Amino acid sequence: MKYNININSVVVEKRSMTISITGEFLDETINSKFLSTPKVILYFDNGEEDRRIPLVIRFRDITYIDGKCMFSGQYSYRLDYLFWKTRGKGLPFTLYFNLSFADFYAEKVPIKVAPPEFTQDKKFFELKECGDHFEITSKMDKLNGYRRRGTIVSIFDSFMKIVALIYSVVMIPIFVIEGLLTFTGFKSMPSKIESESKLKRLVSYIIYRISKVSRENLTMDGYKRSLIRRKYKHKKHKNVQPNKITFFSARREEISGNFEFVYNKLKDDKNLDINFLFNTKSFRYMTRKEIDDFTEACATSKVIILDEFTPQIHLIDIKPETKIVQLWHACGAFKTFGFTRLGKPKGSPQPTRMHRNYDYVTVSSEYCKKCHSEGFGIATKNVVPTGIARTDIFFDEEYKENFRKKFYSEYPNLKDKKIVLFAPTFRGDLKSSARYPMELFDINEVCETLGENYAVIIKHHPFITEQHPIPEEYKDRVIDLSESTEINDLLFISDVIISDYSSLVFEASLLNIPMLFYAFDLQAYIKSRDFYFDFKLYIPGKICTNLYTLLQAIKEEDFEVEKIERFRNMFFDDLDGKSSERIANLIYSCLE
Repeated sequence: MKYNININSVVVEKRSMTISITGEFLDETINSKFLSTPKVILYFDNGEEDRRIPLVIRFRDITYIDGKCMFSGQYSYRLDYLFWKTRGKGLPFTLYFNLSFADFYAEKVPIKVAPPEFTQDKKFFELKECGDHFEITSKMDKLNGYRRRGTIVSIFDSFMKIVALIYSVVMIPIFVIEGLLTFTGFKSMPSKIESESKLKRLVSYIIYRISKVSRENLTMDGYKRSLIRRKYKHKKHKNVQPNKITFFSARREEISGNFEFVYNKLKDDKNLDINFLFNTKSFRYMTRKEIDDFTEACATSKVIILDEFTPQIHLIDIKPETKIVQLWHACGAFKTFGFTRLGKPKGSPQPTRMHRNYDYVTVSSEYCKKCHSEGFGIATKNVVPTGIARTDIFFDEEYKENFRKKFYSEYPNLKDKKIVLFAPTFRGDLKSSARYPMELFDINEVCETLGENYAVIIKHHPFITEQHPIPEEYKDRVIDLSESTEINDLLFISDVIISDYSSLVFEASLLNIPMLFYAFDLQAYIKSRDFYFDFKLYIPGKICTNLYTLLQAIKEEDFEVEKIERFRNMFFDDLDGKSSERIANLIYSCLE
């Protein structure tokens, strides 16, 4: 594929760099209905740590015509927030550009980096054009001086906050009157205040107004965040115990998933002090004891093992001798997340510290390294293709057979039927707004079209609380297991999988199960969420945009199964059932 990339301007001012580009991809397959999105990745490297961060290209700035895709992008980057582990060293670094579009991907592309507009104040950073890349040097003495001045500014800000807090307390009678007026309709109540109790709404409103005026987060959430920081500060002086491992999860209440598989590889070692902390509560509901236990573990553990985004761990500066291993729950690299969504809804803002203190993230393949490095904002070398621990079960024939026996003993009427597993993901941005248009998978039409030989298992995403309507006459061959049964286990009895954008497809590829992708809103989903790879080119099955074509594909067994092998090889390096063992070895290396 041919391309032209032009850097129009680079402006360095104080600690930020603003870069503007235009470009085009040229290929005969491109047309006005093309769904691939061009991606330009800024690739920074200081010799010890690298960083991949997207150049923001908005959909309104992309144009597709026959044979050509034209695009433009501009964004400002804080140069002092690029690196995490080496952020205090002031190392010189380089900037190259990586490109991705459809099935094209290239790193350090040979483009001219001498833009018509190139200005810099050279106060904290200096850029030098070097053919196809920039060389950047930081002036640590001036940056450190800025930070010292920042301390003085912080002291002044703290004083002003005290003044504002005193003023807000004086204003409480006014806030009470305002709160009472919300009950009469003369003043609206903020949408975030939803309690049914009038008294609780009034108190919440007063706290809300005090927080606004004083610029202090006086909510219980803000208080608990502050408490975590203070508690850890007091415990930080404690010695790290060289054999202490703590599994901490904010998404599960008992050992399961990746944790269970890795723990089984470690549990017989009597030299290890293995601990578990499971807490699915949000900050505001954590008790003082739970906060105390968490900060104690962070201060004294040699290895902390996570399995999901854990906001508590990013509030504090973990000691360098403590290693954080993130056993990310999802296989492969599918929907974009974190820093890859820079400039988009629910994307991580560039200055955030979230995710960036991981020492290691385990992934399923070498291909995934660049995706997770970019999404988490960490160095590529910190992403390790060990495989995903919980996928070891797919190579355990005894376990699979035992589950089949158990399932058919519970649902004997399904034993002689072809089972269709319907497992879509949710729509919406948050758990509270999660939804799925169930009318688009009408059980009447599904059962009438497929006939008596087929049974359907419904497995909605855990965020979906609404029950899928199942007519009484079909309850003998349609069951909803959304609230029970591990979804991976259901793959062992499935003949066909219907999904859309769920990462379940990675696990299904390990079993070579035929898949159909009911992507009725693909274009809208790409615009709102997007993928790390081209959905149409790489997805391991047939794409259907309406229920009729979906059901016809099942009847005709038109699954495009030839796509599965390429997909599986792309996202799994080792098909041996030993991922847990490799992760255990990684943990042991952290203990050394």
